[in-house]
Amino acid sequence: MPDPDVSSNNPAHQNPPTTKWSHAPIAGPLASGTTPSLTLARSLDCTTDDLSKMPPFDLFTAQLDSDSTEARVDAMKKLALVGDAIGTEETLSKLIPYLTVNIAHNEKDDDDEILLLLAGQLGLMVPGLIPGHRAMSLLPILERLCSIEETVVRDKAVETINAIIPLLLPGGDYEPGMPFAMLLGMAKRLAGADWFTAKVSAAGILPATYAFWNAHGHGLEGADEARRELRVLFKDLSEDDTPMVRRSAARHLGRFVEAVAGMTETAEEVVRSGKPVGLPVVSEDNKRLVTFELVPIFQALSGDEQDSVRLLSVSCAGSLGCGMARNAGLTADLVLPVVRGGCADLSWRVRHHLAKVFSTVAGSMGYVGPKYVTRQTEVFQFFSGLLQDNEAEVRAAAVENIARMAQLGGAELFQTHIAPVLPTLADDLVMEVRSKLAQTLMDCCDPSICNTLTDDIILEEFKPLLENFLNDEFAEVQLHILTKLSRVSHLLGKMDVVVNSILQMAKAQNWRVREAVGRLLPFLAEARGVSFFEEHLLDPWMKIMSDQVADVRSACIDGMPKLLSVSGSAWIQQHILPHYTAMYEESTSYLTRITVLRSYAALAEKEGENENSLSVPLIEQIVNILLKGLKDRVANVRLISARGLGIVSISGQCDAAMLNGRIVPALTECLMSEEDPDCKYQCQLALEAKA
Repeated sequence: MPDPDVSSNNPAHQNPPTTKWSHAPIAGPLASGTTPSLTLARSLDCTTDDLSKMPPFDLFTAQLDSDSTEARVDAMKKLALVGDAIGTEETLSKLIPYLTVNIAHNEKDDDDEILLLLAGQLGLMVPGLIPGHRAMSLLPILERLCSIEETVVRDKAVETINAIIPLLLPGGDYEPGMPFAMLLGMAKRLAGADWFTAKVSAAGILPATYAFWNAHGHGLEGADEARRELRVLFKDLSEDDTPMVRRSAARHLGRFVEAVAGMTETAEEVVRSGKPVGLPVVSEDNKRLVTFELVPIFQALSGDEQDSVRLLSVSCAGSLGCGMARNAGLTADLVLPVVRGGCADLSWRVRHHLAKVFSTVAGSMGYVGPKYVTRQTEVFQFFSGLLQDNEAEVRAAAVENIARMAQLGGAELFQTHIAPVLPTLADDLVMEVRSKLAQTLMDCCDPSICNTLTDDIILEEFKPLLENFLNDEFAEVQLHILTKLSRVSHLLGKMDVVVNSILQMAKAQNWRVREAVGRLLPFLAEARGVSFFEEHLLDPWMKIMSDQVADVRSACIDGMPKLLSVSGSAWIQQHILPHYTAMYEESTSYLTRITVLRSYAALAEKEGENENSLSVPLIEQIVNILLKGLKDRVANVRLISARGLGIVSISGQCDAAMLNGRIVPALTECLMSEEDPDCKYQCQLALEAKA
């Protein structure tokens, strides 16, 4: 459908009769000014010229009323655009009523693609086009879509409802009791429907509905009773005879627990943030509701005969723990037995789902301090069992949690229960397990994720594993180590085998491996000293600088500030720049000259948050070669030179005499004589950067 005219003023739409002119009088042309396609023109009962002048709303309804599936799909894809074109008032007074009557409540309309698009497009209208407090009229349409048999349509409708509900803030032109009564009524109708499709959707909207009542229903007459009814509805859904309904209840149990507890963060966010035990703060009333009403639901679903229900329920254990304010006594009695059963479940899918969220579950238990050492040890024993599971999918999922578990349990529990199984995992026959282990080991060395492991533990437990991973047959495993090995750069001086492996990998066939090595070499210089770099790393560095792949060469360019901070200006001038100058002079390819010029310019950039101090001779050498590149016969080289001079100008390393006496005149001359528009633009930017 052509883009509608955003400034058109459309007359009211009437349901089209069967005569040729079934639409309102034709207004101005469409905003896009494009000619409608022949397919679209043939699908509508009007000429192409008339079609190009048709108002947005009339064109939309004409397409939806046509027999062409292509035209109807095209119209629904642009529903939000039509709404923007006709404005908020006409959308609410004409477009939404039309959709309610002709699409959502049309029992004969079985086109699932149209309904899926409708559910998604309605969500795009709020709150940009339709303010949240006026979006209540969309809910009847979405409620109807929640009962559609096609799963993707229901899921999209639930997603849109959950996005709209928090925006239905009180303060709009609501009738008394609205929108609370409408939300409660919608939940009751869906949960009490005869067919399972509506019940599946009901479980999906109950958490958002309960959270809305919790947030805005205080002081409202009957609020406590309404919340009680919502909890009863969820309980009934969890006990439904249909497995699909119980599965939906299990999937949304975690969010419902968080809503009942009044939590503003998910359990995963609470645990990952490192908040102390006792947070989130949950009122005693809400904690009591979670303990006595929702824990039995959790226990029942976790023991369901269907493993598809159990796996979803068990993975909500973290939400139950946080919903009880991570009270160690309560979780030991009510949640830990379920976790114990999940780790030993005969279905590998249950163990797999639990393994994926195990660090969140463990962190939600509240086992902190000497008083709960026994419980925490038991949790780590469960985790160790998952790391040694017979199924590779379970092992891979558990491995991803190693860093978080190390942070939760500390060095002692890590060495007792996790470290002994690492060598076996490192030799796992399944590449995915080794790949994820390589990744999580490097996460253990990231202070923002785990700061409990000392350098001695890393050297003792990780060094042999890193050596094996760098020699792995799969590049993916190698890259997980190489790209993050800078996190332990201060320990590379004690890892001779690791360093030797890195040097050998500078010639790897996989260009991503060579790129990772190039980014790592400056850190090796920091760890082993510049003399080591000069003796062992300079040759690999120059080979990477000459690599055929641009991203590999860029690794050396990006590493120049780090190398400068490690070695100093004098060493760079004496040992690195002569090689670069020779490369530039002997180059037969403009790409080589570009690489050299970018490397020189990179010396004037910051190394992280620290600004390098360049000596005057080094600055002069940088400016000299950039000025030389400004006269190159290839426009791309001149462009890079101009950009480099701009970097030097704003670095603050260049004195006024050189800036005004050499750089500015050269850029001005190039700007006046340059024919290439991109080069002129870069010269202008460099001059403006100086100003």
